[in-house]
Amino acid sequence: MRLYIVLILTALAMAFGTGYFALFLQGSYTPTLEDIVQINELKLDFQKKVAPRAIINFNSIYYSPQQIRLIDPFYSTPSEEINKQIDYFSSQDCFKDFEILVNQPGFEKVWVWEEYRCGKKDHLSPGFFRQPPFIHPSGHSYAYLSFKLNKENNRSRAWVRNNLRYFHITELVDLQSEVGNLGGIYDLLVKLDYNSLLSLAKGEGTILTKTFLLARITYPGILPILEYRFYDRDDLDNFLKDSSFILQNYKQGRPCFYRDGELCWDYDVKHIFKLANFSTIAFFFGLIIICAIVVRLLLVKIRIQRQEEERKRLALQVLTHEFRTPVTSLLLSVEQINRYLPNLEDDLQEILLRMNSEIYRLQRLTEKSRNYLKVQEGGKLIQLNDELVPSVYQMIDEMIYPYSDEHGDLFKVTFKGEDRSIKIDLYWLQICLKNLIENAFFHGTPPVEFTLEVLSDSIVVYVSDQGKCQFDTLEELTSEFVKGNKSSGTGLGMSIVHKIIREMEGKIVFNNDPTSFKITFNR
Repeated sequence: MRLYIVLILTALAMAFGTGYFALFLQGSYTPTLEDIVQINELKLDFQKKVAPRAIINFNSIYYSPQQIRLIDPFYSTPSEEINKQIDYFSSQDCFKDFEILVNQPGFEKVWVWEEYRCGKKDHLSPGFFRQPPFIHPSGHSYAYLSFKLNKENNRSRAWVRNNLRYFHITELVDLQSEVGNLGGIYDLLVKLDYNSLLSLAKGEGTILTKTFLLARITYPGILPILEYRFYDRDDLDNFLKDSSFILQNYKQGRPCFYRDGELCWDYDVKHIFKLANFSTIAFFFGLIIICAIVVRLLLVKIRIQRQEEERKRLALQVLTHEFRTPVTSLLLSVEQINRYLPNLEDDLQEILLRMNSEIYRLQRLTEKSRNYLKVQEGGKLIQLNDELVPSVYQMIDEMIYPYSDEHGDLFKVTFKGEDRSIKIDLYWLQICLKNLIENAFFHGTPPVEFTLEVLSDSIVVYVSDQGKCQFDTLEELTSEFVKGNKSSGTGLGMSIVHKIIREMEGKIVFNNDPTSFKITFNR
């Protein structure tokens, strides 16, 4: 018990220690002016020492506001009204749901494309792909639809390269898988993920991807020029590895030391330990060592408890084994006395028969205890030996006959249903019935009613008396060593009954007013 108290106190100490360490880190996690200056110097130093992979001016590729939409993932989303089951890059479903397309922007170009894919036009004019709008209501660019339709050998590498600036940037991955490397800046653009493209379309100052760091170049003047330096991510990581900081994308809800636009500067782990003084680190690792010691002590305690349980089990095994010798001797003596049974008086015969019954019960109890010790390691509480009984009525009658003989009219027995055979463990069933009936007489109010109902797929046993039980639930009643109204243990007996019924895959229902039990065995 003391060991568990030590564990609780240690857990509390570790909680306070962890809180202290967290508060220390939080205090060190507020950027100072010196930190901000150091970060800005790092950024300038990076631009001076590391050459960009490429510098891309998107305005020189996508001239007009209509064409610049080809780098924005938002415009690759199909219109809500359009039928998404129609493949507009095939000659199927011609003019289907065409009335929906009438109200779409750039309807004239939609009409031309519908006639072209359905065979009413053999060729498209040279300026078809170069004139806005560049995106079909389906979310695909007209260049991509023509590429997929392949009506005029548009799947060639030469045609694709000549019209790359008219494809939506999200379609470049599919193009590369079809025709190979796209060459030039498009080999870089194809590696940008969806979120990076969104940031690019918004004109964010810096964009960090798994492959690149994009840094926007700003120019003085009114016209917004979308131009970025593309740095390799490996070059960035190698540059920062000797500094005190790491760089990652800002994420809502995640701690960030210094937010720089959509980027987050954090201390490197090595630098965090440099900030902590020796006493703080010693305190933290001391807590870990104490926790390890406590866990070790607990494991030792658990091992000692298991050894104690093994000693108790061994003692019970020895006791069970020693019981077998006197029980066997009693059985032999009873058999010798039974030879003179006809010569005895009726009262003595009845006493002797009862004694025989109790000795045989003691023998069965000894054997069951021995079997219980064998199967306990397997996770089961008892070992069941089902026997086929030809008559349920006869089986139950033999089990409850002593109580009818002893209590007379105070024990009312009722059999319902058609008699049949059953396969069940007789010993454990008798233990259950014995405990229920004896508890009813000793703790309840007679008369006690016993009812057996035989169904086609189960048997149901009802045991009830005329009293009211002080316990409200079965869980409360079956708590071990709970005391009844007469200060005699009911809990252990009912706990045994509850566990046995559960092991026999039966079901027990309890009602406290009047006290009654219903047991069901599906057999």
